[in-house]
Amino acid sequence: MKPVFLFPIACAAVFAAAQSFAAEPVVRVKAKLTAFDGQVMSLEALPSAAGAMKAGESFTVSVLPGTRYVGSDKTVLDAIKPGDYAGAALIQGRNDTLRAQEVYLYSADLRGSGEGRFPEGDRIIVNGTVSAVQAARPDSKQSGSLTLHYRGALMSGLGRGKTLCEGRAAPPAYASPLACEGDAVLEVPPGTGVSVLAVGDKSLLVPGSTVTVAMTKDGDKNVTPGIVVEKPQPLEKPQSPP
Repeated sequence: MKPVFLFPIACAAVFAAAQSFAAEPVVRVKAKLTAFDGQVMSLEALPSAAGAMKAGESFTVSVLPGTRYVGSDKTVLDAIKPGDYAGAALIQGRNDTLRAQEVYLYSADLRGSGEGRFPEGDRIIVNGTVSAVQAARPDSKQSGSLTLHYRGALMSGLGRGKTLCEGRAAPPAYASPLACEGDAVLEVPPGTGVSVLAVGDKSLLVPGSTVTVAMTKDGDKNVTPGIVVEKPQPLEKPQSPP
């Protein structure tokens, strides 16, 4: 089973401890929840899970006493304010521009999750405190912007006097006084998905929900230290013909 990097910011909220939890590798799979009996989830892999398993493939994953549940609900960039804790999955373009593909606003109980700047799959993840935000106008084709101030693990030289603060910040109790700090200014194109994340419980696991599961092996069964559950969005009512 190959690792899959899906829903990366949300995963940072529940998967930070996943690798230390299990000796087996942790993979992330996006799937549809078809049933849940309180202990075992029945799931169907979604097309974006290609690489871990085939789309439509059925599998089961058991929850644990320590499994962490995070709910994800759609929001807008305007909902993010300076001082909030937020993150983004992004790609780096020409002239080192950072273009957000997904943006996440963490609730207060998830503040500090995955702080830093680090690669995940073919994208870059940045989590930090919002210092500035500018949403694009609904009728504009120009991008908005989001500036995140973050603490990382090391300072890398880029040549010509340039440096970059990289890596996941160490937990505050173990942080080195030499830990670096940085600022990331992100372009947020119109239509970029923005979600708010909050700690939840088993009640989030309603059949029909879309979930991203951190999955590892315990003997011959799949178990999960963390799950992100996307809140179902209401269906738009078809417009009546004039």
